[in-house]
Amino acid sequence: MNQSTEERVAAARARLAELREKFIDRTQGELAAMRESLAQLQAGQAAGLGEIVRLAHRMAGTGATLGLDALSDQARCIEKLAESSPSAATDAGALRTLTAAVEQLAAELARTRSSP
Repeated sequence: MNQSTEERVAAARARLAELREKFIDRTQGELAAMRESLAQLQAGQAAGLGEIVRLAHRMAGTGATLGLDALSDQARCIEKLAESSPSAATDAGALRTLTAAVEQLAAELARTRSSP
């Protein structure tokens, strides 16, 4: 049985909505991991920075693929900040900036979750 173009488009839209929801759920967990990594940095453990870069990179790419541009842009901002702040574990200013960017990501994620 052949699907009409409208049925295929509707199925594709439903699948995209499903993928977005899964991404948003996964990103909520990754945001918690980012906050744990920030806590590591506050404790002077520089290893947390690499995890922030990895998570932000993944969020930025997947968010862009799914058309969640504002979320993707904020994640890319975090990625760049983390890459340019290798001393975040010892530089209080860099850590504050990175923490603020992660909280902006959290706010964007909340907006994304609540929008249709």
